[in-house]
Amino acid sequence: MKKFSLISLLIIASMILAACGTPAEPEVPEVPVVEEPADQGACPLAVEEGAVITFSGWGDEAEQQVYRDSIERFKSICPGVTVNYTPVPSDFQTKMKAQMAGGSAPDVFYVDDQLMTAFAPSEQILALDELMAEAGVSTDDFISSLMPIYQQNGKTYALPKDWGSLGLVYIPKAFADAGIDEPTADWTWDDVRAAAKTIAEKGNYGGFCMGSDWARFIPFALSYGGSFATNDYTTATLDSPEVLDAATFVADMFEEGSLVRPVDLSTGWCGEAIGLEAVAMTTEGGWMVNTMKNTYPDVEWKAVEIPAGPVKKADVIFVNGIGVNAATEYPRAAAAFLFYVTGYDNQAEIVKTGFAYSTHPEQADLIVDENDKAIAQGGLLPDSVVAFWGPNTGKVNDAVSQALERVFLGDQSVEEAFAQAQTEAQTVLSE
Repeated sequence: MKKFSLISLLIIASMILAACGTPAEPEVPEVPVVEEPADQGACPLAVEEGAVITFSGWGDEAEQQVYRDSIERFKSICPGVTVNYTPVPSDFQTKMKAQMAGGSAPDVFYVDDQLMTAFAPSEQILALDELMAEAGVSTDDFISSLMPIYQQNGKTYALPKDWGSLGLVYIPKAFADAGIDEPTADWTWDDVRAAAKTIAEKGNYGGFCMGSDWARFIPFALSYGGSFATNDYTTATLDSPEVLDAATFVADMFEEGSLVRPVDLSTGWCGEAIGLEAVAMTTEGGWMVNTMKNTYPDVEWKAVEIPAGPVKKADVIFVNGIGVNAATEYPRAAAAFLFYVTGYDNQAEIVKTGFAYSTHPEQADLIVDENDKAIAQGGLLPDSVVAFWGPNTGKVNDAVSQALERVFLGDQSVEEAFAQAQTEAQTVLSE
């Protein structure tokens, strides 16, 4: 019995010694490591790993620099996203339509009324509502008048990136040369006409510059109580007495020589005519701040609020947005970039450049340049409107520009030109 116990103890001891040896390491399955980007909480959305997106818009070098700087700021809060910027300075809408048809459109791009019409009905641009809710972005964050252009059938397809309006821009020394007072915020179009006629007759400057451009004409039409279409976008109103009166006023200025076109001054646009000191006055937007600073730094210029007409004072509001290609490989990264660029922080930085105004109402007081402030006042007037007449806005506006061109060329009277424009506009509004 004792012998058996001793053997048993020896066996047990050997087992214990074996157990005390170094065990083999168990096999652990490999798990992919996903690195959290730095400061991930500041990024509007959790984004796809390794996201690379392309962003495209129009604009000159000054505008391009605004968005290069915006991209750099975005990288600091969403370092996991690479943004390749490919600006398209000319024929942007045509090129975007071709790229979308060919499957090569950028992930994120500027959206205006033309591209909304082309892409939103077929949902080639991404409906943003679900991602907006996730990111805590609301349409209420934006100036309310800017949003309808980007909404269809209860969905939001883009967000406004900036807006602008027009002001009366002028050269002080042209007024001194003519011995007349400079414009004020209380001026009417009659005041503009009288001053332009005096300056033109003196012969050293053109009076007032305006091309055959719907955008420069609409403040006249609005101030006479007119519009291009009804509020429901179903009926054109280009042959209304109000629009005809405004067009007649402009035509009479041209006939008497107080209004000149850019081509009459051998310039490409009226802002250039101001920079070259070829004309005393025109209506231009906040983009004049950078244009004058960068291209004509030695020219003194000023701006006041848009003049009033016989019925009211009203201005046009220009707005452009940014949308996301529905076919993007990285919808979350693309949306995060969009939300950041149109968000409070980045909009505040853009305002400082003088390029454009923030799309957030509480940031209206961030404009620092005095001329820029004066121009922006027009967009804040209660009767000012975004020039949007539904999906075919571009065609309606083209009809107006072409009518003005026929009037300036002497091919048609105001009544004939705008009767034709009315027919053309009504045709597209009825489509």
